[in-house]
Amino acid sequence: MKIAFALAVHKPYDDRLWFEQAQALLEQKHEVFMLSGRIDKGDLCFNNHNMPFRQQINEFYCRLNKVNPDIVICDHPLTILSAVRYKQKTKNRHIKIYYDITEYYPSKIHFHHSSKVINLLKFPFLCGISFYVSCFVDGFIFGEHYKALPYRVLCFWKRSINLSYYADLKHIKNFPVHEIKKKFVLFFAGKLTQDAGFDSFINAAVECAKQFPNTNFVCRIVSRDIEKEYVGINGKNLTTEFFPTFPFVDFCEKFGDADIFSDLRKIDFENSHSLPIKLFYYMAAGRPVIYSNLKAIRKGVPEIDSFGNLVNPKKTYEITEKIAQYIENQSLYVQHCDRARELAKNKYNWDKIKNIFVNFIETVNRKS
Repeated sequence: MKIAFALAVHKPYDDRLWFEQAQALLEQKHEVFMLSGRIDKGDLCFNNHNMPFRQQINEFYCRLNKVNPDIVICDHPLTILSAVRYKQKTKNRHIKIYYDITEYYPSKIHFHHSSKVINLLKFPFLCGISFYVSCFVDGFIFGEHYKALPYRVLCFWKRSINLSYYADLKHIKNFPVHEIKKKFVLFFAGKLTQDAGFDSFINAAVECAKQFPNTNFVCRIVSRDIEKEYVGINGKNLTTEFFPTFPFVDFCEKFGDADIFSDLRKIDFENSHSLPIKLFYYMAAGRPVIYSNLKAIRKGVPEIDSFGNLVNPKKTYEITEKIAQYIENQSLYVQHCDRARELAKNKYNWDKIKNIFVNFIETVNRKS
């Protein structure tokens, strides 16, 4: 079969879509095409930045028409409309369209630059678009529990699968555990914003450095925002290291050298009901985590307390207490490292769910 990923909000070499889903389909000898509006590279990708909605639909339609797929996996209402147009134009009722839902639509990003009155009008309109296009899809691929709920209710008759964000362990080696009393490396990946928890991360590191003057702390920061003006917080026993975002394979080879991973994003409705994808990569690396206390984590990984900590990102003292417990107790740190890797190997890894995805795609197509 020919299978196309039509991606309005993901790049073609996305860690989940390309390195997991696409590779699983290629292993079964299917032809796979990655169409993306996030990067101007090759014939199948283009840059949709500031591009009108209708033009984007047409761009995706033209590329779908070029590769002529039997199945289209979409990540956005816009690409669903392109796929529907392609299906109608080809007059082939056997073409299948799937909606891979990993992002909220509408999302809070749609309301940042509008007045409250406009947002009150925009929200039901965008919700209507999302549920309207969902009527045309043949099935759903849900990345997590809470984002699936409205579609399970409104499109209850359509087939669906749960396909979480588990890491593929073949990309992530088992990193050795370090002695953390002398040197402690804290890891942050993401935007350098308060919403992403960067301020909370830095504040906690500064407090830890004060509390443990004989421990050298390193803040290892991976972000595409590093070119923005920023003065590193450096002191006698605290240094910062900045890196640009790595290609996926390079990231997997290097990131596990840190001692603890944190994601202290702001707790709001959308963040609290979103499951962070990097959590499963940190688990696979065999490291403890400190995350904001998100409902989605409690739901998606109920064993979180056995290898990590959920905190209030506004309370620096609470974060530093969790870090301090590891520095003061190496055996607890090792225990949490081992538990994280164990859970990744036995439960939370791509191999455990890969066949669910492949069978869903192949079975639905055979029934057509």
